[in-house]
Amino acid sequence: MRFLVISLLIFTQMFSQQVRRETGTLTGLVVDAETNQPIFGVNVIILNTFLGSATNHEGKFTIKNIPPGKYKLRLSAIGYETKLLDLTINPGEEIDLKISLKPTAYAVEPVLVTATRREQRLSEVPVSSTVVESDIISTRNNLQIDDVLRYVPGVNMIQYQVNIRGSSGYSRGTGTRVLLLFDGAPFLTGDAGEIIWEAIPVWQIERIEVVKGAGSALYGSNAIGGVINVITKETSQGKTFRFRSYLGIYDKPYYQQWKWSQRERFYYGGFASFNGTLGNLGTLIHLQRSIDEGYKQNQNYHRWNLFSKFKYNISPYSNINLIFNYIRQKNETFFYWKNLSNALRPRDEDIGAMVNSERFNLSAQYREILTSKFFYIIRASFFRNKWSDNGTPQNRSTAGLTNLETQFNYQPNERHLLIFGADASINAVKSTLFASRNSHSIAFYIQDEIKVSERSNITAGLRGDLYKLDTLKYTGQINPKFSVIYRLHQNSNLRLSFGTGFRAPAISEAFTSTTAAGVTVKPNPSLKPERAVSFETGFRFTHPLAMIDFALFWNYYWNLIEPVFDVDGKIFFKNVTEARIEGLEFSANLLPLSPVNLSLGYTYLFPWDLSEDAILKYRPKHIFYANASAGYKLFSIGADFRFISKYERIDELLKIVVPDAEERVPIYVVDVRFGLNFNKLKITFNINNLLQYNYVEIVGNLAPIRNFNLSVDYEL
Repeated sequence: MRFLVISLLIFTQMFSQQVRRETGTLTGLVVDAETNQPIFGVNVIILNTFLGSATNHEGKFTIKNIPPGKYKLRLSAIGYETKLLDLTINPGEEIDLKISLKPTAYAVEPVLVTATRREQRLSEVPVSSTVVESDIISTRNNLQIDDVLRYVPGVNMIQYQVNIRGSSGYSRGTGTRVLLLFDGAPFLTGDAGEIIWEAIPVWQIERIEVVKGAGSALYGSNAIGGVINVITKETSQGKTFRFRSYLGIYDKPYYQQWKWSQRERFYYGGFASFNGTLGNLGTLIHLQRSIDEGYKQNQNYHRWNLFSKFKYNISPYSNINLIFNYIRQKNETFFYWKNLSNALRPRDEDIGAMVNSERFNLSAQYREILTSKFFYIIRASFFRNKWSDNGTPQNRSTAGLTNLETQFNYQPNERHLLIFGADASINAVKSTLFASRNSHSIAFYIQDEIKVSERSNITAGLRGDLYKLDTLKYTGQINPKFSVIYRLHQNSNLRLSFGTGFRAPAISEAFTSTTAAGVTVKPNPSLKPERAVSFETGFRFTHPLAMIDFALFWNYYWNLIEPVFDVDGKIFFKNVTEARIEGLEFSANLLPLSPVNLSLGYTYLFPWDLSEDAILKYRPKHIFYANASAGYKLFSIGADFRFISKYERIDELLKIVVPDAEERVPIYVVDVRFGLNFNKLKITFNINNLLQYNYVEIVGNLAPIRNFNLSVDYEL
């Protein structure tokens, strides 16, 4: 493989040098049509090529090495109408343009990169997808991205475990069936294979892309239920300092007997960041401090976050990005309540339980456009996860997960777009829970997007994975994917997609040996990978006044890993479940313009355990979200509502160890917010769980009670 990659790069470099001798250059100035002032950050793309640029602070852009021919030039920016221009490039020609864009109140259609590993407008994506923009995160004052995901259609959180259309259920502290990417790189721990939400700098997020359904055909293990890609902010050409501080307070518990503290409980923190260019180096540095005293006894945390991002443009067509992200945290651990009468107190033997953790990830990405038809990306990342508790005996774990990936994008003509590549991972773990373990994997993938006609596109691809988990045998799978999108007219389309997926067992599932919260867990090194088949058909309508999406889906799973009791009374993980999850999903974003916006999302699930002929555990049948916001001059107001129907079935194991485990209800939560925007100064006041509704996401663990917070954001 190494020889083939090097040979391909050498050939392409030689070819590109020959092509560039005959190419043309396009420069331009983009201004506001009403004020004639330069516009910063306009995306300038030559359609059906990989060539493009963005305007600087002077409104200027340059695109070099354009092969002779006729093209369409597309310009788009937030707050302006998208513009298309005809463009003809002759050999060696240099063209200079002045282009004006009209301001508009309409929202710009979101752009995704996760669904097909390339940039696409939402209306072109052949699978169900949702984009959460940064302004929504900021106005809600979300402290972690799992709080953001609680309002994404089709997604529900069971405490810290994410479910997309019922794919995951709940298994505490181990494994996930949803792959989390951080700027395109996998972001899962090497030991438990879980997501560490608090390690992501929520206020430096540009957008979150959620792709639903089996994504293993492009992303491999852990994407069996979907993919979430967290994309951070780009470095800017100017210099900006930003400060944010927040202070929150928990209300008194609803019932007097739940009161456990004689004083008010607070949470507070903030960050300072710099984003700008130092010489030729784009630089983003973010330092954050967070403290939460906890609304429950034995549930406070203290944490530091450091996030840095550096971008260096080697040439107009090549750049390198470096990211370093670090979190240090000390947190108490609340496993489950003492009983319903003491819902905010843990078991007596759990008081004082604490975990110290230190985690960091380092990633680098090199991207180069070799010709107008070909570019490649090389990405490497390392995620180190270290933690210890104060149990008896003390548990410790250190894991290092390394990922390497190369992706090639080649567009031979207007009808085909090929994406192919390879990735590999190496994982090493040393833990008192799992002993010294290791794993490694290698994969190859290819995808062809075919333009059948002006109205229809077909995407077909496959991925082959080979995975080795310590003493377990090599295992793997070839996962195909196929999708069709048909444009009914300019604003609407039909889609159909099919794919398969798999998930390799996590080290924690195969080798854990410990006792915690009254439960003894033993290893099972004979675990097999989980597998899935996913099918979806849908309709999407995209318009400046409304975005509507409707989907029908059917997912079949087998060899799902679940914790079960053995004859000796101990728990171990086993491939026990064969399941089918089918349903429908509807979402709408109405009037996506300032000052009024309304969005709705409803998901119906029929999650059936075929092995036991019963409903699947921890899956709701109904999920409904509604969000409304309005603004006038300096003022803004917003409200969020979510409803999740009661889980009809929970884990029988927990009924044995958790008092009052059957005490659960449907979830009804209302959050409201008020804001003032003075350009560089923003003040937001939030009330979360306005109605003081008491509910659990997992058994024996009361969700956050009503709380109030005030945040101040200043930029200079």
